[in-house]
Amino acid sequence: MACWKPSKHSFWIAALTTLLAVAPVAFAADGDKSTVKGLITAVAGDTVTVRDGNNVDHTITLTSATEIKKKEGLAAVRFERMQKSALIPGLPVTADLVAQGDQLQATAISFRADDMRTAQQVQAGVAPTSTKVDAMGKRMDDFGKYEAVATAEVMFASGSTAISEKGKSDLMELSKKAKDIQNYAVVMQGFTDSTGDAAANERLSKRRADAVASYLQRQGGLQPGRVTAGDGMGVAADAGSGSNANARKVVVKLVVDKGVNPDAK
Repeated sequence: MACWKPSKHSFWIAALTTLLAVAPVAFAADGDKSTVKGLITAVAGDTVTVRDGNNVDHTITLTSATEIKKKEGLAAVRFERMQKSALIPGLPVTADLVAQGDQLQATAISFRADDMRTAQQVQAGVAPTSTKVDAMGKRMDDFGKYEAVATAEVMFASGSTAISEKGKSDLMELSKKAKDIQNYAVVMQGFTDSTGDAAANERLSKRRADAVASYLQRQGGLQPGRVTAGDGMGVAADAGSGSNANARKVVVKLVVDKGVNPDAK
């Protein structure tokens, strides 16, 4: 019986097939868009390195069309166009990117005015060198890590989205705390008890969260850009069976980014 011997060509085909099967996709297709949020760690000409919250470095290319914007105010809706010289190590930024060949080109890079002042102070050596290094390292490690500094639970009657007087009082207290904090955000999740239809409960939980968000903005005086859209979570995990007053609630948290607010505990 004749014995088949694989050719070198066959070996190469098999090896290439195996490599393609196990290798991850390394490059994005031209035109693919993405966003990176992180801390600038290096600037060299038109190349900026940004380290994200997972400590992954992204090499970003600036072009003549890149918009560089410094945002002002709590809601960060006002901005001033800046030169690329404003991009310095230690500055937290958000970069909108588009893939072009083997490059990630920035269509826009934005940052907050107060973050720029902090980065400039560090660059200028206003703080002692050891303190400067420690502060920059801590901001890199903490960027993108959110921590709750205040929490409120707003309870609701069965089937209702009306906020009780106690709930209003608790929300006003949380609003007061928020106004004393820079770069805060308010996040919330709505819940129901286990009675009724699952789809209806999900809608009701969303409406409750929306009612709380609206109250924080209209009565609490918080900026819309700081109050995130509430999530409707449906039935609470601890609802049990039947009517449970403790499950009919919206959980509200006042949070800060530890990288942006290095004094957050």
